[in-house]
Amino acid sequence: MKQIYKYFFLFSLSFSLAACGDFDEMNKNPNSPQTVPTQSLISYAEKSLVNAVRSTTLSISGANLYVQWLANNTYTDTDRYYWLSTTGNSPWSDLYLVQNNLDEIISLNSDESTRLQAALNGSNNNQIAATRILKVWAYQIMTDAWGDIPYNSYSGKNPSFDAGGAANNIIYPQYASQEDIYLDLLNELKEASEQLDINQPAFIKGDAIYQGDASKWQKFANSLSLRVANRIRHRSESANNRIKEIISNPDRYPIFKSNADNATLAYETTAPNQAPFYVATILANRNDYAVSNVLIDFLKGEKGPFQITDPRLEAYAQPNIEGEYTGQTYGLDAYTASLGNPNMVSKPGKEIYKSNYKEVLMEYSEVEFILSESKNWAQENYVNGIRASMQKWGVEESLINQYISQVAPANAETVLSQKWVALFMQGAEAWAEYRRTGYPDFLVKKGDVIWRKTIDGQEVIKRFDPIGINTLPARLLYPNSEIELNTLQYQKAINRQGADELTTQIWWNKVLVFSKPNKK
Repeated sequence: MKQIYKYFFLFSLSFSLAACGDFDEMNKNPNSPQTVPTQSLISYAEKSLVNAVRSTTLSISGANLYVQWLANNTYTDTDRYYWLSTTGNSPWSDLYLVQNNLDEIISLNSDESTRLQAALNGSNNNQIAATRILKVWAYQIMTDAWGDIPYNSYSGKNPSFDAGGAANNIIYPQYASQEDIYLDLLNELKEASEQLDINQPAFIKGDAIYQGDASKWQKFANSLSLRVANRIRHRSESANNRIKEIISNPDRYPIFKSNADNATLAYETTAPNQAPFYVATILANRNDYAVSNVLIDFLKGEKGPFQITDPRLEAYAQPNIEGEYTGQTYGLDAYTASLGNPNMVSKPGKEIYKSNYKEVLMEYSEVEFILSESKNWAQENYVNGIRASMQKWGVEESLINQYISQVAPANAETVLSQKWVALFMQGAEAWAEYRRTGYPDFLVKKGDVIWRKTIDGQEVIKRFDPIGINTLPARLLYPNSEIELNTLQYQKAINRQGADELTTQIWWNKVLVFSKPNKK
């Protein structure tokens, strides 16, 4: 199965990206792994990776709905957690294809027969280090979504880390445990940070995230380490120690210090390099996604711990045809949703619909919220996180200062609620954080009244009724391609992890971080 993936990327690369911007290297048409230049591989891998994560399946009709930023007015089953094993086939295969591309960059920079040629696009070590960082970013999202998964790394010696081993005739990869994966992710990031020589470019050409700036890649590695370690700090003392090590050694392990450090991928105005949300809505002529009433009410100060208007409202949403900010009711059945006028609810902000939208892999505000949590809800980092998020979305400084002067002080509820709103459109991370913490605790839950109307003199009430489960999905179902093609390893994984169900909690989520994570 993975052997097919190993070679399919060559076919994929033949569909070159447009000859403009940072994707121009993709106009080459390589014929074998040995002749594919690393600038082409990294350009293709970065775009394909973000496309897969921010796809309709995983994000737009997946995690972005789970955390209730968006709601549907037509295909509402996805709001109600409907997911089939066949749904995961495409994102699973797409993400493993990208992992194979990243492995190829490492191979070209490691093999004695190709190292010199690869070095024409930057130092071998720097290319390897930046690639390791991208692999970690992708693998964390994958294991957070499915739990135990096939996995590999640059230096991991665990025999279960055999994904992508087609060259060694590994056709049916094992599923590594999430605990082993997470500990290896931390090791990979630490080694990658130390491997980087910031005085040399990571990539001379092809890098659309940092344009080859090795110092930015190093900050990304250490900031991502904080994300990874924070996710499991309640389950791993070594993760807690890694957080302390990074905080106490800023010269050795620099982290994001402003929005200028954000890891982003800017798309373009011409096909086929347009942003995923633009492709899924404008190009697909779809009008069914709207901002949810949950998010709109939060931004208006009508829901949650902040009774003040959030100035990000105008960036996150557009007024409806009457000039009002009105959210689409979250979680309605399809018939009830069809009774409403889609023009009477707010669509996502204009910036989000742009074809050249910048997708965020990680940003400075998240780092500040992690630091606040690690310091027992430090006020300074909390305020820094709010300010950074608002600045990123173009809010005027006077409005930022006004909001901060009135905002409730830092505690678990306020910091994590602000983190939720700052992560807007980064659904995979927000979904993982909600599962970890239970915040924000005002999201719609099973049985909540979500719609109330008087029809023919009688009051009609609708309650939130998820499909098949009672709570937010704890994970995704393994794709049926794995069930059919990697049956033995799939069975071993579910015997260890638990039934292949949406409600089976993954390793880091089996211990609650807070005693009342879902309080009303």
